[in-house]
Amino acid sequence: MTVGAIHSGARAAYGNSRATMDTYQFLQLLVVELTSQNPMDPVKDRDFLAQMAQLNTAQQMERIGSMFTTFQAAGLIGREVDAYLPTGAVINGKVESVQMSAGRVLLTIDGETVPMEAVRTIR
Repeated sequence: MTVGAIHSGARAAYGNSRATMDTYQFLQLLVVELTSQNPMDPVKDRDFLAQMAQLNTAQQMERIGSMFTTFQAAGLIGREVDAYLPTGAVINGKVESVQMSAGRVLLTIDGETVPMEAVRTIR
């Protein structure tokens, strides 16, 4: 079975090198496995249920990680930070607010919205 490369461009923009598999990647691998299986020897019910349980666990871990990141970000309100923008520019200033948008934690630094993963220095 051949599996092609999986790439998430949204994360690559900020250099996030998370080594774990996200839900979308897991689903892609599951679809490849199901479409590549031998029709005369399909995946057993218990194997499929085990994979679905793994997917559920992965989703829960992703939610917990997201909540943890949000709590970390809330602790930055009022603190001085340096963040690197996708353009390569560095923005520094006080964190004014924190918001969650499309599953990403965003900080407002001196009126500029910056993703949490762009922060490099906290003072």
